[in-house]
Amino acid sequence: MPASATLQRHRVRWIALGVGVLLGALLVAFALHVYALLQPQRFTSLLEQQLAGAGIKLRMQAPAAPALFPRPAVRMQGFSLTNVGSDTPVLRASGATIVVPWRALLHGEVAIERVEITAPRIDLGQLKTLLARLPQHAGPPRLPTIAAGVHMVQGTLSNAGNPLLFELDVDTGELVPGHPFRMDASARSAGGRRLTASFTTVPSSPRDGAIDLNAIQLDFTKQGGVSTHLKGRGQWQGGEAITLHLEGDLRYPPLAADARSSAPATGGTPAGGTSTQPSENPATDHLTLDVRPPRSQSPLSIALQLSGDDTNANVRLQPTEFGAWWRRLLAASPGHPPGPLPFTGTASVRNLDLGQLRITGLHIEADPDLAPASATTAAPPAAASTAR
Repeated sequence: MPASATLQRHRVRWIALGVGVLLGALLVAFALHVYALLQPQRFTSLLEQQLAGAGIKLRMQAPAAPALFPRPAVRMQGFSLTNVGSDTPVLRASGATIVVPWRALLHGEVAIERVEITAPRIDLGQLKTLLARLPQHAGPPRLPTIAAGVHMVQGTLSNAGNPLLFELDVDTGELVPGHPFRMDASARSAGGRRLTASFTTVPSSPRDGAIDLNAIQLDFTKQGGVSTHLKGRGQWQGGEAITLHLEGDLRYPPLAADARSSAPATGGTPAGGTSTQPSENPATDHLTLDVRPPRSQSPLSIALQLSGDDTNANVRLQPTEFGAWWRRLLAASPGHPPGPLPFTGTASVRNLDLGQLRITGLHIEADPDLAPASATTAAPPAAASTAR
């Protein structure tokens, strides 16, 4: 082999090696630059300031640390969010990752693209306290912005230390006017049943003092139990001023109709009894929900219509009035009745199985002027209805 060819080959190798070393040095320099730009304290300070404005204290077991791969992010380990003046956290988690967008990072901006929370524990009572304390926004509604979403995994929802839901996962997309928004959630109940839910809509930009919620779709399923699929639209004018019209199906496993069958009982079910084993085909009822905002002296109301082979209901509820009515009912006396009911309408149920609630042969008529029976009024004969 000529000496010139050998020399040429060695020269190419040295050039390739030099280019590789240069590229490696550039990558290391870029990584160090990005690492320096992250500055985790900037993001934690921003979070602390925003949370303090809402009366929430952020506590961290260790300082936040930057991360470069697979995406630039700031990672927190062992943190909690607590209402000021309380010792019980609203949320505590084993860790969280704050994903930073490349464009904002390279421009030196403090921006958050996505928040991923691991093993959060949420206290429902403290969450209610927080929501009740938040100031009411005056004027036209403002749509909160979620740049790319929030992701929670392996969470727990409890109330006063009593677990309600386990393995709670929540995932949201971006929340931007004119773009589809989706939120998916799943959990396991205390009874071991899997619960799944999804919500989608396309919010509009605020106009004429309202935000339109178009193409709403709501799905909920309980493993081995009730499920619903609703579609509709709505409008939000801020606070409780929300209008919704949703329509769809409610499905549930009906009770076996032994009581309505003339066939003799078999197995372990006594003759003439009612089996509680669900049939293979679920019952399907048509469901309509209309939500109306508060008007002058009338509170927020929900009109519910349910029609099917075994169930018919047409009721109107005032959900914000149930607490006050219940307190009045506990303090009621013959001379001081509890006042009007927070629900009106009629309902007739032959068979309905919603899991822990099973109803057979029930008929209800609720009038707004219904008054409690006096102490001297004779008790009416027992009706042929049961609710378990």
